[in-house]
Amino acid sequence: MDSTSWTLQQKLVLALGALAFMMDGCANQILGVAIPAILAEWQISKAAMAPVAAIGLAGITFGAICGGLIADRIGRRWTLIMALLLFGISTMGAVLAPDPFTLAIVRFFDGLGLGAAIPSGAAMLTETSPPRRRAIAIAIGMAFIPFGGFLAGVLGGLMLPVFGWRSLFLLVGAAAIVTSLLFVLCMPESPFFLALRPERERELNKVMRRLKGPIASSSRFFDVAPTYERRKFSALFAGRLRLETISVWLGFFFCLLATYSLFSWLPTLLHGRGFGVASTSFIMGSFNGGATFGGLLSGLLIQRHGVRLPLMAMTAIASGIALLLCALPLDPAFPAPILLIFTLLGLLLAGVHNGFYTLSALIYPSELRATGIGAAAAFGRVGAIASSFTSVIAMNFEGGAAYFGLIALALIAAVWSVKMVKLPAGAPLLAR
Repeated sequence: MDSTSWTLQQKLVLALGALAFMMDGCANQILGVAIPAILAEWQISKAAMAPVAAIGLAGITFGAICGGLIADRIGRRWTLIMALLLFGISTMGAVLAPDPFTLAIVRFFDGLGLGAAIPSGAAMLTETSPPRRRAIAIAIGMAFIPFGGFLAGVLGGLMLPVFGWRSLFLLVGAAAIVTSLLFVLCMPESPFFLALRPERERELNKVMRRLKGPIASSSRFFDVAPTYERRKFSALFAGRLRLETISVWLGFFFCLLATYSLFSWLPTLLHGRGFGVASTSFIMGSFNGGATFGGLLSGLLIQRHGVRLPLMAMTAIASGIALLLCALPLDPAFPAPILLIFTLLGLLLAGVHNGFYTLSALIYPSELRATGIGAAAAFGRVGAIASSFTSVIAMNFEGGAAYFGLIALALIAAVWSVKMVKLPAGAPLLAR
């Protein structure tokens, strides 16, 4: 796997993984797209829907931890299949919700499925690609998350006026179920996962023949099989992994705190500065458009220069832009430079997010990879939840200067987190 080219079959696995990430992005956006229609139908206030969104994020957080642990025990393939199936059934179940309380319960299980798909999908892309292609493989997969959000917006615009908000949940849920069935037929198990289980040697040979062509006996892979203890959650803090785990967790936390501060509260800030609905939407669309390309750019840079330097550089530049925004007047009379700044910021933040996924995939051994990625992603979601409180406090305290200062400080802390990571000895180019 590590010494040969990137085959067509491996690229097909990447395409399937990207499809799973697209489902993730689509699901993250459909509630926001549907909220105006839900409020109108149920005759409730915006505040009544806030717990629904928060509980969905909590489900993703919990799902990421559980999904990683499950994927390191039963495999990446079946974890992905079950996660997509749970998400699909739960999303379709939202059609029957009569009130916000019921919808919140449905969104929690929806989030469980989404969260579980993240670490198993990232581990699968890492373990079915050659070493020098792993960064770009993860980047392509992650790029489909904002694309899924864009797709949800398009579907909402087409379907909500004609069929109502329930049709959107029905369609996205059905698409996830169909995707899970496609995975049953087409998605192989990770060869790295199989190589740690001598009793599945025949299956490993079959997968390797499919991915790389005819191979010799794989018995050489089974020199050291991990014990149950090595696959426990506590193993993330054993030996050299302790510092790496803490550093990556903090990096994810501060990265998502900064990203969600912009994603969730920038429209409110712009509206307060006199920007209209159309110009605000255009700026946020550009921010998300930049994010789509930022992940791909990050993957190319990491593939060429290693993970540490590009990740630190992108984070530092993003923090510099946030500091610039502390002093820059956001004047609706001059939208062009503001549009450019936030497009660049979206590009950089998506690149940083992708870089932390790549970093977490590199620092953990195969038997802990999905657990490590899932735990790091879950801790990052805590940062996303925290942004709801810190952003409001900052805007109430000192307006835009404190708001962008908070984002800059979070990104500076993320740079420090990357610097603290000690990548394993003998790691490939990506780990420099």
